[in-house]
Formats: sequence, C-alpha cells, structure tokens
Amino acid sequence: MDFLLSIFPILVVLIGMLVFHRSGTFVSIVGWILSVLCAMYYFKTPWEVVWGATLMGVVKALGITLAVVFTMFLIFLMRETGSLKRIIEYVKGIAKTKEEQTLFIGMGFGSLSTALGMVTPAMFPPIFLLLGFSPVAAIGVSILCYDPLTSFALFTIPLTLPAKVAMAFGIKPPGIETLNEFIWDYTYKVTLLLPIISVIFAFLMLKIVGGKEAVKKHWKAALVSGLVLSFSAIIIAAFRIFPVEIIGIISGFMTMLVVYFIYKRNGSSSDKKTSFDRQIFISCMPFVLLIVISLIVNIPSIKFKLENILGQWEVIRIMADKKEDLNIFGNVWFWIMVVSFISIFILKPTGKQLKTALNLWIKRIWGPFLAYSLFFAVAFIMAWSAMEVVNGKLVPSAYFADYNMDRIIGITLSNIFGPFYPFIAPFLGLFGAFVGGSETASNVLFAKIQWEATLSTVGAGAFMWIYAAHAVGGGIASAITPSKITNAAATIGVGGKEEAQFIKAVLVPVLIMCAIVGATTMAIIYL
Repeated sequence: MDFLLSIFPILVVLIGMLVFHRSGTFVSIVGWILSVLCAMYYFKTPWEVVWGATLMGVVKALGITLAVVFTMFLIFLMRETGSLKRIIEYVKGIAKTKEEQTLFIGMGFGSLSTALGMVTPAMFPPIFLLLGFSPVAAIGVSILCYDPLTSFALFTIPLTLPAKVAMAFGIKPPGIETLNEFIWDYTYKVTLLLPIISVIFAFLMLKIVGGKEAVKKHWKAALVSGLVLSFSAIIIAAFRIFPVEIIGIISGFMTMLVVYFIYKRNGSSSDKKTSFDRQIFISCMPFVLLIVISLIVNIPSIKFKLENILGQWEVIRIMADKKEDLNIFGNVWFWIMVVSFISIFILKPTGKQLKTALNLWIKRIWGPFLAYSLFFAVAFIMAWSAMEVVNGKLVPSAYFADYNMDRIIGITLSNIFGPFYPFIAPFLGLFGAFVGGSETASNVLFAKIQWEATLSTVGAGAFMWIYAAHAVGGGIASAITPSKITNAAATIGVGGKEEAQFIKAVLVPVLIMCAIVGATTMAIIYL
C-alpha cells in the first residue's frame, strides 16, 4: 500500500494523458493536488512542509520555466517578422527531405542546442511545422532531439550539479577522492551507455516523421548519426580532450557535418542553391547571439563572477533553513531574455507584428509554466515527505524511515530486485525525471536513494555505474515528460489529443531503452 500510494499521483498523470487525452497542464494540477493530499494525510507530512516543498519546486523550476517563456517569445517574434520562414527556406536548401531534416536538425543541431541550454520543445515545433511536418511530428522531433545525448544538456548541469550534491551527501565510491574525479568518472560511464540509445532515438525520430518506410529507407544515415553522436562523446570523455561542459556542443556539431556529407555524397541533398545573404544573416542573428553569449557566460571564471554580482540580494528564503540562490546573471534564462529584447531591434518588427507576437506569447506561456512548476513541486513534496521543521531546520521526522515517499520507492525496488537492482536503476531515473520534469532534479533528489540501494544490493563499487544508468534513464524520460510535451504543443497551439498521440507512440520504445540500459549496466557490473 505504501508503495502504491507513493506512485499513485504519477500513475494518475500517466493515465490522464494516455487514456483521457488530458493536457500536461491539467494533469500537473491533478498530480500536485494528489501529492499534497497523500503527503499530508498518509505520509505524515505537516502542511508547512508540503507548502514549502511546493514553493521550492516552483523556484527551482524557474531556470527552466523562464527559459521556456522567453524562448517562446523569441520564436513568436521571429515567426511574425518572417525571419523563421527565411531560415526554413535556407534549411530546405541544405536538407531536402523531411528525413534528412530530421537527422540534420534533430540529431545534430538539436543536441548542440540542448547542450547550449536552448529549450528545443519551445524553440523547434514552429520550425518543423513550417518545414511541412505534421503537428504530432513537429512536437515529436522537437522533444526527442532533446534526448539523444541524454545528460549533456545546459552545459552538462545534469551531471556536474548532481556530482556536487552527491559528494555533499557524503557519497564517496571507492577510488573517487575529489569532485573532479567524480564528474569525469560519472561522465565517462554515462557516455559508455549511450551508443545504442542514441541510435534508437534516431530511428524513433524517423518513425515519428515517416513511419516504418522512413526507417527502412534511411536506417544507414540514422545509424551513423547516432554512432557519431555517442562515440564522439565517449572519446572526449575517455581522453578528457575538452571540458565536460562542451562535450554536447562538439558531438552535436560533428553529427550535423556527418549527416550533411552522407546525403551530399548519396546525391539526395537538395540541388537548390542556398546563398547566405544579408537577410538570412539578420534572420539568424538571434540564434547566433544566443550561441555566442551562452558560450561566453558559461566560461567558468565568467560564470562565477556573474553568479555573485547580486550576492545575497538574489537569495530567496523558502522555509526554515531552505534557501535558493537564483544566480540570475549566471542563468541561461536571463540571457535568452536579453537576446529576445535585442532581437526586437535586430528584426525590426512593425507595431502590428510585435503586438501579435506579444498577444500570442501571453496566451500560450501559462500552460508550460504551470506544468514545469507543478511537476517540480511534486518532486520536492515526495522528497520532503515525512520531514518536519525543528528549531528552524527541515529535518527527517521520527516517521521518515517508514514514510518518506522516495525512500519507500527506492527500498521497495531494491527489496524486490535484490542483486538484479542494477537493471531497475534507469527506471528509477525515468520515474524521477518524469515526476520532476528534469533529469537534473532526478539525479539530485535520488542520489542518496541510489547510494543506499546500491550498498544494500550490489556494493559501493557498483555505484558509479548505477548512478550513470539512473542519469541515462532520466535523460530518456524527457521523451515522455508531460511538461516538455505541453511546452511543445503550446508553442504551435495544439492540445491534449496531439500530446496523447505522441506519448503513446514513444512510451514503449522509452521503456525498451531503459531495459537496454539496465541490462547493459548489469552485464558490466557482473561480468
């Protein structure tokens, strides 16, 4: 009963989307309400803790929600001024067919953009729609292209931040002494689990766009793009050629080049001449600015200074001893906002165009904002369940060992699977990211659970592999995360029906990918 009630809100969310075709926004509200009720009335969590967890979730989500909000404005502005259309025409001159466009933009540019901190579910759907993709395909590729490298998003925060938190929790696997060693070992093990997953994502994109016929016709290009993307990451991580933070950027760029030359060599690239003129350059300027600024502000020394400009002025007290530093100037959403504002002067919209973009923006941002915020809130309610405030500090209550929802899930799974626990590890990552809407949140919130489960099943020496599998499972989860699906659907003005169609198409492949990661992890640990 404890286990079923722990996962009950999430089951309701999944059923609401798959069976009843409700939007991610609607089910996020339902899921939050059920989490609040379960935490308070069964898992012995005081109201002040539940409310504090909700606030923490909303604040923690701001880095994503505000990035989504301002990305949507930028895309709507570019669409109204015709810039997006000009870029699309240029892309058609490089990649002729939908399948080639899928691999070039989805596998290559999508991975590069994700690594730079761009929000592809907010940015790409209008692009694919203008390229002639169906709404479901536009949503699908835009979400799936966030995933092929799983953990290499936002300058690899899904790996570096959890590594810092894990060591702060006192997690020190054998042979790991420093944070730098933890990050590199963690990163390398994640990359070793990627080749099959990256290839499956390439095939899945093709299937969403053109069905089995597209996969049959373009499987070689999909195979090569997936292998180039993953093996380039493996080589960089193995030999530490470049900083961890830019692995996704380099791998994405290499994949774009390879896809382009594959189709050019085969004679299937567009014969249409593509001249990069002044209008195309101006149209691309918002993207160029975003890439350049992202690279600059994420240089460690610059990022550190930017994050500390406001000092305590940007630290929010949530409850008890829990605070959150917004790091405004060091956060990608702030620079997307800056680029959006500058783009008004670059693209020079008419008064009517600007008004239309603003009206559409205000109308469509609330669904994604609510979905991301409330799913993060659910994640923190589960993490803080059975905790209480004592002497101004949030601490585990006397009931914590038996009534913490995350702990119940982790212990139940470890008890059920025992020595086979490594197989289930990526599914826990999938679950955490599905709930929280973010792999980073999943990796952070489940670090201690995975450590305890690993100690009680296969031993500390296997932890880094299990934690890597958890991370990859969390990255795979982006394909079915309701908040991302709602975000993509809102960008092109569709709703629950299209969201349900997409999630039905990818749910089984997602579970298969997690099973492959789990089986691979078991084989590595035991063999």
